Amino acid sequence: MPRIEESVDIAVGPADVFRFCHDITRRPKWDRQVVGIEMLTPLPIRQGALLRVDCKPPGGSVFTWDGEYVEFRLSMRSTLRVIDAASSSPFAAGSQLSWEFTQAGGSTRLTWVWDYRPRGFIARIRDSLGGRASTQRAIRTSLGNLKTMLEGGRRAGAN
Repeated sequence: MPRIEESVDIAVGPADVFRFCHDITRRPKWDRQVVGIEMLTPLPIRQGALLRVDCKPPGGSVFTWDGEYVEFRLSMRSTLRVIDAASSSPFAAGSQLSWEFTQAGGSTRLTWVWDYRPRGFIARIRDSLGGRASTQRAIRTSLGNLKTMLEGGRRAGAN
């Protein structure tokens, strides 16, 4: 299974970064690939919670996928497993997104791991011809957006 791993250090405490990342109303504002999120189970987010994500990958069309939190440890780590994805999705069920939040001096290091299963032969070819690199750039951009929003909010006195 292909893997993309990226990290960013954010000058905000782990609990604040964790809460911000899991606020479904804020995610489309910083995550370059997310258009919208809908909870399929009642809030709060916790292990076993289900959600529906509308995504638009770089250069692609909007598609929807459903996920389940298979791990949710406050201020430390979460893992979201894809349980269903639209046929237009470049990845298949069983793909996983993990976020780990660790103390790094006076900052929080957020490590984003995307373990994904390309959906079929064509998706595997696209992945090797630039799809993976494009997704990795989008994740880096999203992490940069997150850092700017959180650190800017801190300097302004609000998150």
